[in-house]
Amino acid sequence: MRLIKTIMAVCFAVGMVPAVLHASSGTPIPPAQKWSQDGIFGSLDKAAAKRGAQVAVEVCMACHSISLVKFDQLRQLGFTEAEVKSLAEVQGRTKTDRMNGALDETSAKDAFGVVPPDLSLITKARKGYEDYTYAILNGYLSDAERELVNKVMADGSVSDQEALELQSALLINTHDKDHVKATLERLIGGASFNKYFPGNFLAMPQPLNNGQVSYTDGTENSLKQLSHDVVTFLSWAAEPTVAERKSLGFWVLGYLFILTVLLYAVKRRIWAAVH
Repeated sequence: MRLIKTIMAVCFAVGMVPAVLHASSGTPIPPAQKWSQDGIFGSLDKAAAKRGAQVAVEVCMACHSISLVKFDQLRQLGFTEAEVKSLAEVQGRTKTDRMNGALDETSAKDAFGVVPPDLSLITKARKGYEDYTYAILNGYLSDAERELVNKVMADGSVSDQEALELQSALLINTHDKDHVKATLERLIGGASFNKYFPGNFLAMPQPLNNGQVSYTDGTENSLKQLSHDVVTFLSWAAEPTVAERKSLGFWVLGYLFILTVLLYAVKRRIWAAVH
């Protein structure tokens, strides 16, 4: 019994390490979201992924590439041949082309100072996975939060009450007032602030807004919905064969179970005379 408790304690501690490390970095942990594809029994919400592909092509690919996926593979999400062709034409490409963004490296560096990352594996390449990507898309300041920043900067100083309001709204550490003031000055100067990005400032301005993409199936096009859909699509893009892998896994587990039963029966048969 003591051994079991020890093992459980070790597993819990190991599971908590990433969260503790993330918290110690000073960056807020992205709120957990519900994803249909999570878990061994999870399955992709193809309707959401299909909408997300539309968001990715119409918005994200203006700067980013999803180069490990070809337009023709979008048929796996329920797109027709004509729809795939239409989406490819948005980027001036054909259905057999890879989903490379419209912005070349030179133009990207001129515009942002950096080359936007390829999004093919973005949901697996960042700690927090889908939750992190979703949080980044929703981590820019709202109008109310910008008004708060403007109010604080109006008198050029940060009071204790204002520091508490900023900490709650921007999710930043406000113990160092000078650092807070420098942060607000950068924000007022036009820098892109994001609550969940390490260091808070990134080259990418807010990519999605309410109503930016019109869905043909009547689904609401709020910022949260657009974000959830495009992250669902990017999760599929990172591993388009995940459904087949899970299905194969169930067959393998079933085979191993049957094999275990048969081997146990053979063992009992062989050693029956000895016992």
